[in-house]
Amino acid sequence: MTDWANLREQVLTRCAGYCELCGFGLNDTFALHHRKLRSRGGKDTLDNLIALHHECHNLGNNAVHTNIKKATESGHIVPRHEEPFNYPLHLPNGSIVRLTVEGTYLVEREGYGW
Repeated sequence: MTDWANLREQVLTRCAGYCELCGFGLNDTFALHHRKLRSRGGKDTLDNLIALHHECHNLGNNAVHTNIKKATESGHIVPRHEEPFNYPLHLPNGSIVRLTVEGTYLVEREGYGW
């Protein structure tokens, strides 16, 4: 059974309380988004989960679920044949990172900071 409270806390700590799509601060009702969608075999692991505003997740015009191609290009959605760790995530601050199963960023290119 997945410990959602622990996963949410670890993801929130990793992203320092900022949405991993738009970069603005999160409130208490943020969404945990599976980068490799569960329908594609994605797991409930720290390398596969990111924190997004609900607007950025699936409610807004620029949400990852309404812009699949753009979200895949930025690493917010991982293709079926890829593993989340191997598929870099582009953060709103310009950084390109890989997410680890330990709940940290492995920085490939440093951005300008949050």
